[in-house]
Amino acid sequence: MRRLFRKRNDLYDRLSELLADIKPPTLILDALWQEQFKNHKSTKIISLERKITDLMKEHARYRETEEDLIRKKKECLRHIINLSQDAHNKNSLEAKEAISEFQKAVLDINNELEQIEKKSDKLPPQLDKANREMMLETVFGIYFNLRKSRARSQALIPIIEKIRLELRQATAEKADCEEEAARTYQLLHNMIGSELLNLLDGVLSGFNKERREV
Repeated sequence: MRRLFRKRNDLYDRLSELLADIKPPTLILDALWQEQFKNHKSTKIISLERKITDLMKEHARYRETEEDLIRKKKECLRHIINLSQDAHNKNSLEAKEAISEFQKAVLDINNELEQIEKKSDKLPPQLDKANREMMLETVFGIYFNLRKSRARSQALIPIIEKIRLELRQATAEKADCEEEAARTYQLLHNMIGSELLNLLDGVLSGFNKERREV
């Protein structure tokens, strides 16, 4: 068991080297991938799928929050521009205080945007790593499933050949039985005629029914 486990790890490491230069796709968005693993996802694949989904949702939340903050910042800047005329030309204390509040809001928004950018910048490498792991796990799983399918296909060959032989024998036997039945029926028809043969058919049919019911 340890030897098999070591061999699988060696193969996994080798696959990692071979696929090192390939940009990992987001496989969970691929319909063919979903169809392939619909009913037999490994524990690792389920875990990675959940992780990738969470990272994508988190990235989407950051983008949404960033867009909302940028919209608010533009609103604040618009208010500052509109109030500047009153603040400078009319020396309006109220306008100056409002400008100060909007400037503070802009600074706060800038700080939030900076924090979001720092958090958001960490996501692509994490997502890339998770997608790479998913790609390796997918190739690894498909490889062994392919070997398993090929082995099963080879194992089915003698079974199929046996069934084919039995089918040919049964078909030949069926043809012999039908030929014998036709010959026998023709003999009876020649011996007793069609009228008596029909009566005999009725009697024998009733007799066979009674035998089945006993």
